[in-house]
Order: sequence, then structure tokens, then C-alpha cells
Amino acid sequence: MAERRKLETILKDNGLVSEEQLKQITNYAYAVGIDLYEAVLQKKIAPPDVVMMAYSESIGLPFIHLADVSMDEDVIAQIDPITARQYSFIPISIDQGHVLLATTKPVIPDIEEELRMKFNLPVRYAICTPAELNTAIAKYYPRETARTAKAERGKILQQQPITKKPELVEPMNDEEKKDRLLKTFAAFNFTIAFVCFASYYLPLPRGMTYSFSLFLLLGIIGGGVTAFITWKTLSR
Repeated sequence: MAERRKLETILKDNGLVSEEQLKQITNYAYAVGIDLYEAVLQKKIAPPDVVMMAYSESIGLPFIHLADVSMDEDVIAQIDPITARQYSFIPISIDQGHVLLATTKPVIPDIEEELRMKFNLPVRYAICTPAELNTAIAKYYPRETARTAKAERGKILQQQPITKKPELVEPMNDEEKKDRLLKTFAAFNFTIAFVCFASYYLPLPRGMTYSFSLFLLLGIIGGGVTAFITWKTLSR
């Protein structure tokens, strides 16, 4: 059996990125805390379907176009809309003794186990593009359906004798997550620039001399705090 190629290798072998581009994208992915394939998508290095095909190959899963497959609405109806929207997946069908999920990456183990127990079947994955997945989720699990499910869940929670009710928040979609990430990154960079600018142009206390490295360090620390506050404020 041939050894599975890493995404970095596939991108280079297929001529999608240069060595320098790959280095920059890898650093960007690490800095903002996202997967490499997400960074490639954000940088628009290649068409989304090409990127996702490369990613699916790297993790050993099939790639599909949702427009080319038949969706089993009976299976779709058995999934909680809030869970589907929050964890970005949609069931396609029950095929060869498996529940087949379309997603951009495998869901977390807890959700996979929950699905396995619901259907009493193991879970298989097929990778698709984020745009196709978002379109399918919007079609089969619209926001109004999710709100209704949230309200019903809230009624059940109110009837339970618990001391503290968990807050039900509608999950963020991919665009909202991307907006939160960009604003956090901007807040981090702005804080660094402001500290360095202020330290250079504002008068320093007597006996203190200007040190760019010192104020850059202070800017990075301040940027980290600002970025954390921004991230928490925009999260829901």
C-alpha cells in the first residue's frame, strides 16, 4: 500500500504552491490557529474544489460534489439542526451499513459517537467544499428551523430540575467565524502598531531611552490581550 501523501506534498507536487508560498501559508495557519487547507482557501491560492480534493487525499477520504449526489431527506430529518449547523456536517444517506456524512473535515469524536448511537451504525465521511456544505445546510437546516429546535430544547430544559440552565446560543456560521478571526487578527496588529507609534512620538519619562525591541515586546503582549478580549467578545 502506497504511503499517504501529506497536504503540503500534494500542493507542491500538483504545482498549486511554490516553496515560498507554502512557507508563508503554513506560518499564517499557525499564527491564526487554523488548518493548512483552511489557510489555502482563505488565501485563494487555488479553486476551492481543487484544494478540498487535495485535502481529502491527504486524510484518505473521498471527495464529492453535493450537487452530484442524492440526498436522503429521511436521514437528514433525524439530525438535530443545531448540531448540524454547529459542527458543519450534513448526512447524505445510509450506504452499505454506514451513515455517510458530507463535511469539510471529520467531526469531533463525541459527535461521531452520538451519531453512531443514534443510527446504530458506524459513520463514514465524504469531503466537500465549504460553499457546497453551507448551501446544503442552509437548505435542509435553515436558521428558522434551528431557532425552533432551540426553543423546543429550551422548554425541555425549563422543565428539568436543574440549578443552572445552560445558555442556548445559535452556532456561528463559517462567515461569522471568519469575520471574528479577521477582526481578532486586526486588533492584534493594531495594538502592536499603536504601542510602537506612541512610544516613538510621545515623550518618555526622564532617564528612559527609546528601545524598539522593548516597545515591540510590550506591543505584542498588549496585542495578545486585545486579541483575546476581541475573540471572547465576538464569540457566541
